[in-house]
Amino acid sequence: MPARGPVPDGAPVWFDLATPDLDRSVAFYTALFGWEHTSYGAEFGDYGQLTKDGQVIAGVGPLMYPEQAAVWGVYLRTSDADATAEKVRAAGGQVSFGPEDIPGQGRFLNAVDPAGAEIGFWQPGGQDGFALVGEHGAPAWFETWTNDYDKAVAFYADAAGWPVATLSDTPELRYTTYGEGRDAVAGIYDATAELAANGGSSGWAVYLGADDVDATAARARELGGTAPGEPVDTPYGRRIAVADPHGTWFQLISV
Repeated sequence: MPARGPVPDGAPVWFDLATPDLDRSVAFYTALFGWEHTSYGAEFGDYGQLTKDGQVIAGVGPLMYPEQAAVWGVYLRTSDADATAEKVRAAGGQVSFGPEDIPGQGRFLNAVDPAGAEIGFWQPGGQDGFALVGEHGAPAWFETWTNDYDKAVAFYADAAGWPVATLSDTPELRYTTYGEGRDAVAGIYDATAELAANGGSSGWAVYLGADDVDATAARARELGGTAPGEPVDTPYGRRIAVADPHGTWFQLISV
């Protein structure tokens, strides 16, 4: 079971699900990945955590307001949330909430990058984030699909301190990573064409590991999710996009 090592600033450290139906979402993901759910109770807005074999994977909670999108939100590590908030503004982003303390857990802020993708920042103060990576039911990759690639690359370099590395810069594929090669932990994908064709907007994608992508996608369909098309093989593993019963998308990738 691959344990997560030390997390540098700017790297993904946490992700959580905002859902309009907490019970149904918990039932879907626990059945799909074998996760367990623990609620922190009404005092914390029924927010809770999802674990695997006792190891923390992610958070889950109800929508905070009716207009909130049902999405998997991604948080990047910061050693100083207040300083990061200033960097976000200076780099052309917007701070939409925080910084704010969660007693005994940490300090966070929510922001919007210049391309319109929502991104959070987490300063650990007791809760260090997800504990497993790269196995079935654990996070395997994070990337932002952006319709303003140049602005996104500059923003994550300046606001989050990414050591950006260009993976590809061709008309067919423009892609930048945080770190290089096996040390890369997240990416920025120029998805302008795809987003325009589907009426989508910039946002972050979460990749969850699967030991059998085809079987896991089939199981997601049985549980009320959708997985259009068939899995495809890529240089980085077999993958497919899946939506849970509320239409919240994530990627399955072989591990």
